[in-house]
Amino acid sequence: MKSAPECLSCAVSQVVRTARMAGLDDEAQKEAARAAMRVLAELDHDAAPAVIATGALRAAEALYGGKDAFEKIKRETTAEALALCEAIKPDMMRQMAALGPVERMRLCAKLAAAGNIIDFGISSDFDLKATLEDTLARDLAVDHSAELYNAILAADEVLLIGDNAGEIVFDRFLLDEIVRLGRSVYLSVKSGPILNDAVRKDAVAAGIGEPVKVIEIGSSSLGVALEECSPEFIDLFRRAGVVISKGQANNYETLDDASRSVFFILRVKCPVISKPMGIPTGASILLAHNPS
Repeated sequence: MKSAPECLSCAVSQVVRTARMAGLDDEAQKEAARAAMRVLAELDHDAAPAVIATGALRAAEALYGGKDAFEKIKRETTAEALALCEAIKPDMMRQMAALGPVERMRLCAKLAAAGNIIDFGISSDFDLKATLEDTLARDLAVDHSAELYNAILAADEVLLIGDNAGEIVFDRFLLDEIVRLGRSVYLSVKSGPILNDAVRKDAVAAGIGEPVKVIEIGSSSLGVALEECSPEFIDLFRRAGVVISKGQANNYETLDDASRSVFFILRVKCPVISKPMGIPTGASILLAHNPS
C-alpha cells in the first residue's frame, strides 16, 4: 500500500518517541527528528508507511547507538500480557471446549487481534484489559475464520509472522490451536530491535518454544521487507501451506500485495488503513488475501 501525507509526520513522531525511550535529552531528540526529516525528504513517498518509518528510524539509530530503546517497556508489556492471559485462560479453555472448530479459530483470532493494541509505533496510550474485553464482545469486521481453518487442515506447515512484544503472548492461543491440529508451526520475529517489535528473547519471555519453532526473519525493518530477509525465512515464507501475518503497520502494509496467499489478523488503528478498507478504526479483522 502507498503512504498518505500524514505517514510522514507519523514517522517523525516514531523517531522522537524512540529517542525519548532511549534516554536522549530534548536537544538530542530534536537532532533525531532532523536526521529523520533529511532522509524522509529523499524517500519515495509512495512507498508503504512501514518503509517510510523504517527509513526514518534508521536515520536516527546512530544517536542512540543501536540500543533497544523499548527493551524495558517490552518486558513490562510482556509481563502484563502474561498475567492477563493467565487470568483468562481457564475461561477461554472452557469456551473453546464447547465450540466447533471454526468457532475455536475465530476466538483465537480475536485474542490475537486484541494483543495487536500493544503497538508503541502508533501510541503508548492503550488499555490492554479493556481492549481485550471489547474485542471479545464484538464480531470481527472481516471474518475469514472458516477459510483459515480449512487452509490449515490442508497444510503441513504454518508460519505466523509475529508483530510486537507482549502482543505475541496473545498469539499463543492461536499457535496452540494450530499445534493441536497436528501442524508444524513457526513464529517469526525480527533479527534486531525496532520500536517494540518482538525479537527472539521476547518470544522466550512470552513462553513460546517447542513445539512451536521460533525463526528470525533476517531483518530489523518494520514489516516484512522480503528483499532484506534471510534465505531461510524466504524459503519458509514461500513453502508454508499457510502464512498468517500479524499487525497493521508492520505486516499488512508490506504484504498486502504479496504474490502468495496470506491471512491478516490485526486491529485497525489508523485512518490510512480504515478509510480505504471501509472498516472503522478500532475494529478487528481476519482477512484472507489471495493474489489474483
